[in-house]
Amino acid sequence: MDVTYVLLLSSLGLAQVIAQDCLIPVGGNNMGFKDDLPQTFPNGTKVSFECNVGYNPAGSPSITCTNGTWSPVKLTCERKSCGSAGEVENGDLNYEGTEFGDRLVVTCKTGYILVGVSQFTCGKDGWLGGRLPVCEAVACDAPPMLTNGDFSPVSDSYNYPEVVLYKCQKDYTMNGSSSSSCSKDGTFKPAPPTCIRVQCKDPDVTNGEWMSGARPPYKYKSAVTLQCIPGYNMNGAQTQRCELNSQWAPGLPTCEPVLCEDPDVKNAAKEEGSKLPYKVKSTVTFSCVSGYTMTGTRTQTCGLNGQWAPGLPTCEHDSGTVDPPENKGNGMAIGLGLGLTGKFQLYLFDLLFNYNVDPNKVYGMNTAHYSS
Repeated sequence: MDVTYVLLLSSLGLAQVIAQDCLIPVGGNNMGFKDDLPQTFPNGTKVSFECNVGYNPAGSPSITCTNGTWSPVKLTCERKSCGSAGEVENGDLNYEGTEFGDRLVVTCKTGYILVGVSQFTCGKDGWLGGRLPVCEAVACDAPPMLTNGDFSPVSDSYNYPEVVLYKCQKDYTMNGSSSSSCSKDGTFKPAPPTCIRVQCKDPDVTNGEWMSGARPPYKYKSAVTLQCIPGYNMNGAQTQRCELNSQWAPGLPTCEPVLCEDPDVKNAAKEEGSKLPYKVKSTVTFSCVSGYTMTGTRTQTCGLNGQWAPGLPTCEHDSGTVDPPENKGNGMAIGLGLGLTGKFQLYLFDLLFNYNVDPNKVYGMNTAHYSS
């Protein structure tokens, strides 16, 4: 029994002597040790973790080495939150995020200028970068004075987006916008207008006359309607408007004379009358050639509508007369006509060749007699 007891005690002492050391422990995310550590740790050693900068600890930071094994790590490290940085009037805060390491950029709304720092970073003690900036309204110098006009309200300077209104003096017309705004680049837009004196001349058109509309003086946008005097047709726009350049638009028309076509009456000749071109009231007198009788009015007048009035006559073949014989191209016909009262008509030819003839027609030296 004594021997056994001694061996047991010896075994227990040996077990204590050979207990294993622990290696360097591995922590969780975003944590580490404050100081440098040895490569191994004796049994029973305690060590503590700490969270990295910008992270908040939760749970116990300590672990223990037991016979070569570390106890479980219960510490967790969460990113610190900086929360809202505040507000900027007439500006926008653009967050990348609100946790440690995230960035914030401040911008101003249209028409405002940023004064101060524009970028910030979430640090361990909050937002880093200083105080939030301010957004100041863009300022415009007063617009130039308007010749022959003025504007209101009058001030030494204007802030975005203030508006001024323009007005021209009496008898002057505004060319441009009647208002202008202080823009984001510090200038008034659109550009100020001009005040111009608009007066168009009388709309004189040769052979034309005023029909309706405005009377002198002709100011901007005055409108008149013109017409041509009788015997003339208008070429162009009848209604004209006085424009800013003191000219009539779309442009004064012209009055062109009404013309009748050259009258042509078959088997008739012009005895007397006007010459080309035939304008209104031009006259032409016709007479029919021998053997034809006129139906209608001999004298024709060119009318306002470009037509001959009362209407061109016609020349109709006289009843009972004989047409001159056909000249075969080999002689000359000499005719003698004595009317339709039982007289005769004689035609002589100086023939060069003989022809086969129809006994009912006159050829060569034959003569024909007709009685009523």
